[in-house]
Amino acid sequence: MKKDHSLIGRIRHTLGREQTSLVFLAAAYFLTGKAGLAFGYQNPSVTVLFPPAGIALGAFLVLGYRVWPVILLAALMLYASVLGPVVAVPILAVANTAEGLFAAYLMNRYAGGRHALQTPRHAMRFAGLTALTSVCCSSMVATVTLSLLGLAPIADANNIWMSWSLGVFGGTVLTAPLVLLFAQGRTDRWKRAQVLEAATVFVCVLAVGLVVFCGVPVELRGYPLEMACLVVLLWPAFRLGRRAASLGLLILLGLATFGTLSGYGPFVSATPTASLMMVVSYMSVMSVLIQALAALAAEYAVAESQLRDMVVTDPMTGLPNYRRLVEVLTEEITRANRTDSTFAVVFCDMDGLKQINDELGHLIGSRAVCRFADTLKACVRDTDTAARYGGDEFVAVLPGSDEEGARAVIDRLTTRLAEDKVKPELATSAGVAVYPRDGSTATTLLSAADRALYAVKAHKASVRRRGVVPIKEWTNAGAR
Repeated sequence: MKKDHSLIGRIRHTLGREQTSLVFLAAAYFLTGKAGLAFGYQNPSVTVLFPPAGIALGAFLVLGYRVWPVILLAALMLYASVLGPVVAVPILAVANTAEGLFAAYLMNRYAGGRHALQTPRHAMRFAGLTALTSVCCSSMVATVTLSLLGLAPIADANNIWMSWSLGVFGGTVLTAPLVLLFAQGRTDRWKRAQVLEAATVFVCVLAVGLVVFCGVPVELRGYPLEMACLVVLLWPAFRLGRRAASLGLLILLGLATFGTLSGYGPFVSATPTASLMMVVSYMSVMSVLIQALAALAAEYAVAESQLRDMVVTDPMTGLPNYRRLVEVLTEEITRANRTDSTFAVVFCDMDGLKQINDELGHLIGSRAVCRFADTLKACVRDTDTAARYGGDEFVAVLPGSDEEGARAVIDRLTTRLAEDKVKPELATSAGVAVYPRDGSTATTLLSAADRALYAVKAHKASVRRRGVVPIKEWTNAGAR
């Protein structure tokens, strides 16, 4: 019964959360639609900026096609609030909903769906498909409907089509990225330096927007200051990610709209509609460019991270390679000098790898090397670094350990190798060096540990020649 109650509770919790999301979606569609239609100077149902188009597309891509009833209901309420109970209301609502569904289908098929903004190619496809659906779908249906039903003069059909197409395109490329990017969930938290940088970016974007759109100084009039918006948006696009760039675009859109309608800025025209068309056209192009560049920057960062991992990682075992080993040793030396502490270095190799390769083949030998690497990694702490020095030689860097701690690691390694039932059987010889006793640099430490290793191998060889089984597999005899 407890399991049943627990299951029912989870179902109720899920349904409640989903219902809340759907209510929020409908409210966002309606409220942003009312805000956009407030600029419908030619016709109360036509605007040059229609954010609900982007909200609908984002919802279809994130939540799926099944939320179409919510979009349709919100669209019905929106157009009924501005046109009243007329036949055009359900036609326009159905046209907007169908356009969003069709656009989502195209995005899912050709532009990566909800991940459309993660690569430059998909970002450009996103813009192209948005432009295609904007001029061919609801804009044509709305133009014919309003003209035939007498809600708009037939002579204004061309202007209605252009305004509707631009409104849907601008609303989609400016709003849908916010929905898609913030619906991806939580990302890595910013560090303090990144938070300060984000605050600086916000101030710069705000300052540039105020200067360009809300009162250009007399001595700067005539200069293409609107290009400064592109420059300032490149900062968040390349440094802070796509979310920050999208928020920067939204801030500039608000400033540009307010300033232009107030009679300031480079986009002031004879009529408010013409002025807004200039603003939305400019900001839409900016959005397409910035989203593509932000995707390129994100793709480059991922490629750089992968390349660095390849440079510092041994491809066979997955352990850090010699390059990374030297970096770790240098970092540990710096830390030890700062904290007046010590650390140990274990230099070990596999006994009999050449014999395994000669008798069983190099493929079996490579698998044996990987087994040895996995065992060594399991024998050290999370704060330790196990690396492949080269061939059958491995190194473990043990921060905060001394010679006794290093010997404990070697004991664990020897025991686990002996208990491993997989054939061929593996064994190891190891030497230890301790900082700063055996060296003050990465090279001298590795050399000291290497000398200790070969002293161990020489001791084991002499024991075998006498026909005596060694009690311990390690020693530091002759290391110093």
